Amino acid sequence: MMRVTNSMMVKRTKSNLNYNRSVVDRVNNQMPTQKKITKPSENPIIAIRSLRLRSTLSTITQYYENNIPDTESWMDVTETALTNMKDLITKAYEQVVCGTNDPLTSENRQTILKELKALQEQVYSEGNSDYAGRTVFTGYKTNQELAFTDSREAQEASYDIEERFTYKDVEKKNYYTGGFDDVSDDKLLGTDAPELFKEKELNRVRLSYAEIDDDAEGVKSANLEFAYETESGEKASIQMGGDGSVTVNGIRLTMDKDGNIVVPTEEELKAAGITMEGPNAGTYTFTAEDGTVTELEIGADNKTATFKLGEETIATIGQGRELKGEDGITTTGYALNAKIGGSDPAISFKISNTVELENEKYNIDDNTIVLDALSGELIFTDNVARALDAQKASFTFGYKKTGFEAGELHPENYFDCVKHTSTGDITYTNYDENGDWMVEGIFYNIAGGQEMQINLEGRDAFNSDIRRDMDDLTEVVQRVIEAEKTYNAIKEKIDSGAYDGEEHKKELEKLNNWLDAAKSQMDYYSQNMHDTYKSYITNFKDYLDDVDLTITEVGSRMSRVSLTKNRMSIQESTFKDLKSKNEDEDLSDLVINYTAASVAYQAALQAAAKIGNMTLLDYL
Repeated sequence: MMRVTNSMMVKRTKSNLNYNRSVVDRVNNQMPTQKKITKPSENPIIAIRSLRLRSTLSTITQYYENNIPDTESWMDVTETALTNMKDLITKAYEQVVCGTNDPLTSENRQTILKELKALQEQVYSEGNSDYAGRTVFTGYKTNQELAFTDSREAQEASYDIEERFTYKDVEKKNYYTGGFDDVSDDKLLGTDAPELFKEKELNRVRLSYAEIDDDAEGVKSANLEFAYETESGEKASIQMGGDGSVTVNGIRLTMDKDGNIVVPTEEELKAAGITMEGPNAGTYTFTAEDGTVTELEIGADNKTATFKLGEETIATIGQGRELKGEDGITTTGYALNAKIGGSDPAISFKISNTVELENEKYNIDDNTIVLDALSGELIFTDNVARALDAQKASFTFGYKKTGFEAGELHPENYFDCVKHTSTGDITYTNYDENGDWMVEGIFYNIAGGQEMQINLEGRDAFNSDIRRDMDDLTEVVQRVIEAEKTYNAIKEKIDSGAYDGEEHKKELEKLNNWLDAAKSQMDYYSQNMHDTYKSYITNFKDYLDDVDLTITEVGSRMSRVSLTKNRMSIQESTFKDLKSKNEDEDLSDLVINYTAASVAYQAALQAAAKIGNMTLLDYL
């Protein structure tokens, strides 16, 4: 039997007192925090589980309290803008339908004109909607607007723009000549009434902007490019410039004033990354940086040329029209034409404007594509249209435009372009090498492994043709209004009585002839307005369908976000409960534990007091 000494009893008592006091201290420390542990060493299992639960809960909270609300707010702004856009297009659609009614009074036409002009200024304004200072419809360019708002900025803006088209973009349009609005006595009494003005149906491809630069620099920068693959799969590019040149696979040909083909120099080709061999028996061989080998055969008369890729002819070049200087004298040579792929017809490219075309009564050569720089249209006859359709042609048109109107679209949001600024040029590329639009999608993580595209791009909802359609609609109603003014002014002269009497018989006869012509002009323009508005009803229905589709898409995304939000809410609540169960102590349990520990400690103190008074004699 082991002998228990007094010192052993005191030592054991002190140890027990210290333990009981530590229990009281631990429970006392848990009271304000209500946590099971205060440091990992107290319970490593709880600590490790707590780290995992806290990390998961932090991620869920980021999704639920930050990412999802940001996504919802962005989409709310988008949906509101699209809804407003729908209202604007609906109003425009109503005016288009109204324009087809017969008969229309002067007040009706004035109302239509006023409404369309107001809508034209506003139609793209919703595209500038922003969320927290970021424009929602401009892709990655969230610091830029979709449409110009500042008139001064718009007027000073200058771009080189490249638009892409296919044969499907070709549409019919009636052009007319012989109209008049001069009602002065010198005009009405000094000349005979004109022949009834004439209309001519042609084909057009409409650019997204009117008033293209047609000065010397603008003419040189305008170009029409056809790109396609040969039967062997090689890529061919034929570009017709506003200066009368033709460029095939980077090799630019011109004609001198005598009609002889001029081949670029080695220095010019080197700058374009092309090496030249020859001529060898009238044949040149050009090698591009990508390895494409193009052969050029110059005709014996030096006035024709043929380009080949391997055995396949990709373009046949010949003389087009003469290029005239300002004084009408040939100073720069001849314009070239090109047979695309070696097939008929040989197409020419020419730059003109509305005034010149009206003076020429829109007599366009069968094989010529004409740019009306004022109206922003490529105009051509059925001959070219059939060729484009037969080849299922795709082509691009590059041009320079300086000066825009407030409300017009920024080109960088729709096209490949170069913006000219005082600090240098900025290049915007929106299409990849295959000609596909490069989507600038902004994605938010709204849950683990779940991304959501929050943005739509302007081109998805704000069709660049809407404003141009309104240009056409305002133009035709404006013509009717002006024709009616002309008619009323002549009629007023006749009704004034100033030309009554035998001595004014010839003058009155002239005035009546002019009145008949004015009446015919007014009737034609009125019918043209009716027909144009009727044909554009389908366009505006399509625009409404497009906006409805984007609204539906946004609504679908918002529904998915809402479902995810509900799931994140449940997960957040679940993990908060798990975290609490793992870390937290119930206050009532702590009070009970504290009371029990305190009682035990007090009992231990009393026992220790008695042990301290005992001696060895008490055991003997």
